[in-house]
Amino acid sequence: MAVFPPCGAAERKARAVVPALPVPPDTHTGERPKTVARAAERDRFAHPRLKGASPVVIVRSFSDIEGTDRHVKSRSGTWESKRIVLARERAGFSLHETTVYAGTETYMWYAHHIEAVLCVEGESELTNEETGEKHWLTPGTMYLLDGHERHTLRPRTDSRYICVFNPPMTGREDHDENGTYPLLTEAEGADTA
Repeated sequence: MAVFPPCGAAERKARAVVPALPVPPDTHTGERPKTVARAAERDRFAHPRLKGASPVVIVRSFSDIEGTDRHVKSRSGTWESKRIVLARERAGFSLHETTVYAGTETYMWYAHHIEAVLCVEGESELTNEETGEKHWLTPGTMYLLDGHERHTLRPRTDSRYICVFNPPMTGREDHDENGTYPLLTEAEGADTA
């Protein structure tokens, strides 16, 4: 069932008088909208990557990106990140596998991004620098930085994380002197390979 944003009486009336014509099915759900007006409304909210194009399935492995510009090693030497989905894919988020090295300390503050992190290997201590709270991260533990919290990560062992960022990273980011990633934008027409 289609969900429409709230609209006024004039918009509802305009929708009601559009004749019911056959329209192609939605490329994602296979559902066939009942009217051209509903198809137009659906397409208005379509993902920008899909407008005017056939859907594309991107398949890529972390081993595919080793040694490429998607494989970023920090200037600090405390971590490396394999950035498998970036802003150029226009998915609305970026997805990374980040390894943080044992015995290091990384101070971070994502002033421009929200990050969700899932520990998949290793053990680390996470300190919320805003409150002083400490958390122990082990495989299967997730943390979410949705308030731009300043935090420090101290891995006891080499630790691997799956990280999701919004807005998406371009792939060129590294922490600055404040532990922040700059807010970079992807140039129009960038390659999606």
